[in-house]
Amino acid sequence: MITKNYFDFFDLLAQNMNREWFNQNKDRYLKDVFEPFKKLTGEVLARMRKINPRINIDYKQAAFRIYRDTRFSHDKSPYKLWLGAAVSPGGRKNTRYPEIYFQFGHETNFIAGGLYRPDKETLMKIRFAIAENPDQWQKIKYSAGMLRFFPDGIRGERNKRLSERFLNEAAKQEPDIFNKNFFTYRSYSRRKILSRQNHLPEFIVQHYLAMEDFNRWLEKITG
Repeated sequence: MITKNYFDFFDLLAQNMNREWFNQNKDRYLKDVFEPFKKLTGEVLARMRKINPRINIDYKQAAFRIYRDTRFSHDKSPYKLWLGAAVSPGGRKNTRYPEIYFQFGHETNFIAGGLYRPDKETLMKIRFAIAENPDQWQKIKYSAGMLRFFPDGIRGERNKRLSERFLNEAAKQEPDIFNKNFFTYRSYSRRKILSRQNHLPEFIVQHYLAMEDFNRWLEKITG
């Protein structure tokens, strides 16, 4: 699936960030990058459906395109230097379900889990659940599986204050309540990814299973 040719293409793209070069090397992109990543994502989707039958999405709903939207960005680079996919019932537009996300490319190679962009309603449900039972949250975030695969724990950008007095008071004891996101990730070297190429789908799914306590908790409170 993911081979040295995959990474070589992105290294060259980083040095030739223009449409002319990309179009000239489009066949190489399709053969060495797009098709292998599509196959990898398909394998992950198949395994994840066995774990959660509600994951009824296809590759297009899970994967992010290589083409960048530059309309509102100062960076006018036309292409991303990676491919990534978000696997959950909501796919790449997910705002409420626990997911597994993987991204491989020129510089960034990682596997992530949790919920990266919760909608407002989901975010408030998470915050109140933590505030009402902080001990349970501590057990979830420090579970053995979580720490084995994600030793840095739950991450996320934080608010400085919240409008609800109850949450502000609770956050003095559990600062995670201030989080805008509830995700974690683990970076890997190219060598590690390539060494797993024959078992990469299973390796990715193992990260999701390691977050089983978090996943069940999130599904329970969000419905």
